[in-house]
Parts: sequence; structure tokens; C-alpha cells
Amino acid sequence: MILNTIHHSPKEYLELCFFIQEIEVDYVIAELHEFGFTGFDETSTELRAYIEAENFHENVQIELDHFLATRNDIALVQTNTLVEKNWNEEWEKGIKPQRIGSFYVYPSWNREDLPHDLIPLHIDPKMAFGTGTHETTRLLLEWLPEVVNRGDLILDAGTGTGILAIASSKLGAREVFGFDIDPWSYENATENIEKNNITNVQVVEGSLDHPDISQTYDVIIANINTIALTEMAPKFLNYLNSKGTLLLSGLLSIDIDNFKEKVLAGKYQIIQERTMGEWAALWLQPIVS
Repeated sequence: MILNTIHHSPKEYLELCFFIQEIEVDYVIAELHEFGFTGFDETSTELRAYIEAENFHENVQIELDHFLATRNDIALVQTNTLVEKNWNEEWEKGIKPQRIGSFYVYPSWNREDLPHDLIPLHIDPKMAFGTGTHETTRLLLEWLPEVVNRGDLILDAGTGTGILAIASSKLGAREVFGFDIDPWSYENATENIEKNNITNVQVVEGSLDHPDISQTYDVIIANINTIALTEMAPKFLNYLNSKGTLLLSGLLSIDIDNFKEKVLAGKYQIIQERTMGEWAALWLQPIVS
């Protein structure tokens, strides 16, 4: 079968190389993600962060400079400009097949045999966030088999590569609707859905107010960031069945208490909470009055 690939003009990205010492890398990644950086590669002493060149505007530079000025354990040592093709080649070097809970996540360049005891997820990440390598994605992948029931309607907010939407489909969901404000994520998720031969997952470029989001769902999944989740969590109540489940990830553990108090109190009950590294995920259900 020949897949229809979405073509677009090559884009330029900035690669910022940071020297790090005695600092939690996940904390730095979370901060840079808030500034608009969408890809990361790390070693024990170096962190490389990637952002589309046109998105690195003056406000981002100011925020980054302020962040670096408050830290003496991280320093920007080099900035490079990369075209999209070269960036993807570097990214692919670090993406390897991995077992995550009930799933086996693998890229197109995988040469290993697929295990028979795991659900295969064919994911080529490119620039989109959500490959299974990051703790925030792993936390939700490990939860999905406990949450998703056959016949469920699923909403995947900030779908990224589409990995959680695809996993939900393979667990028996009836329909999955995903959305992402990033056009690159939309393209990437569309390609990954095709590679997994999935027909009941639809993704769109847009936000929660997209006109196609007009029903209630059994499960809503959101792996985004603290700022976006703070805004969206109360709104999810309008799209979640009264006995539905909300899975949130992308929260820093240091923010979780404040998030519970300011965002969840009186709206959701916490079924489970899990952490991995510096990250936290929440399994929630709406409080029905």
C-alpha cells in the first residue's frame, strides 16, 4: 500500500545548545516547552532544544534571557540554524523501539521483530511532541488499558504525534477525535494514523472550540503543559460524560498541589495520581452535584 504523504516546504529551526550541571533536565525542558520549544535531545551535560525559527520572536528571547539570568547551573553555549530535513535526521538517531506498558512503540526504521504479546504502535515522531520517550507520554500510555473500554468515545487534546489517539483506537475505542493547534503536529498525526491502518481516528488543526467537537466523550486525554491544562481543565467538563474519565499529563510535580487547589477543587475528584521523574499525571472524574 502506498501512503499519501503530506508535502510542505522545508522549514528552518533553531537548535540551542545548553551546558547543564546539577539541575533536573526535566525542569529545564518544561520551562523551554512553555517558551515554544518542541524538541529536545539530552546527554549528562548537554541539552539541545529546538524551535521553529519563525516562532523565536523577541518575547521568547526576553523570556529565555530572564530564565537563564536566574540560574547559575545552565548556560547557553551555541545556537545553530537547521533545515527541517537535517533536524529530522538528527531526531531519528535517538528514537528506538521501546516497550511501554501494554504497548510496543516503534519507528519506521525499526529492524526488530514485533513482539506478539504487546500492542504495536507505529510512530514516526518528526517534530511533534509525544513519542513515548518522555515521561508525560509514558504515564498516560501505561494508564490507557485501565481506562479505555471497548466502544468508548475519546477526545485527545493536543494530540501531537497521535500516539495516545492511536493507542486508544487499538484498545477498542469506537471513535477518537484529536486536535492540536500546531500544524506540524496535525500533519504528523495524520501520517501516523495512516501507518497504523486506523480508520476511526480523526485529527484536526485547531483548539477545543473546533466546530467538530460538539458531543460528550467517555474519556478525554490531555498531555499538554501546566498553562494550557489550567485553562482547559474546567472547560473539559462541558465535553465529558458525567461518569467519564479525564487523564491529564504534562504537569510538573512541583506545581501539582497548586493545580489541585486552584483548578480541580470542587470540579473533579482524583482517582489516581502518578509521578515519573519530575512529572505528574492525574486520573480524574467529574464531581456530580
